[in-house]
Amino acid sequence: MTFDELRNLQIDDVIRWPVKTKLIVIAIIVLVLGVVVWFEFISPENDKYDQLQAQEDSLKIQVRQKQLLAASLPAYQAQIREMNRRFQNFLQQLPNRTQIPSLLDDVTLAGRSRGLDFELFQPTGEVNKNFYAEIPVKLKVVGTYNDIGRFAAAVAAMPRIVTINNIDIARMPDAGATSAAKAQAAQKLVMQCTATTYRYLDGGGSVDHQSKEGGKP
Repeated sequence: MTFDELRNLQIDDVIRWPVKTKLIVIAIIVLVLGVVVWFEFISPENDKYDQLQAQEDSLKIQVRQKQLLAASLPAYQAQIREMNRRFQNFLQQLPNRTQIPSLLDDVTLAGRSRGLDFELFQPTGEVNKNFYAEIPVKLKVVGTYNDIGRFAAAVAAMPRIVTINNIDIARMPDAGATSAAKAQAAQKLVMQCTATTYRYLDGGGSVDHQSKEGGKP
């Protein structure tokens, strides 16, 4: 069909159009309708489908992650129970306020029973450390190397927590002493340190920051 033939076609006389022309016109109409339907209806729905597909994939990933967490929950709960048990055991090793004096007496006894002479035993007052308080005591003891070692081991073995820090060990001065005294002093050491115990502040109890007067026990 030529262009002139197309120009001469009358819309009102569609019935008399050649079959080939009718088919071409129908094909053009179908094509136009297809394009319109695609851009107006199908393409937006495809975009929505793609978005929903992406959301579905994201939800599947979240579900798998939550399933893994749910599977690990018993192990996490067991770990928390074990941590709580250890924490309670730790708290039981912290003396309360009424036990502090007897604990300090035990420290003194541990030193004296192992041959140490105390030249200084000075509590310096509690120091608040959030849920617990430090109770440091300055010590100055005199004894042999073995005596000091056995004293440190005895303190470490106490049922209540006591740590020894800021250790300074020196030979005992022998100025002005006799030969026998010098020989004996040569075996003596002077240890200055800080023995610290800890008290649990149950209920956020107040801490006494005032230094206690201390001296030789």
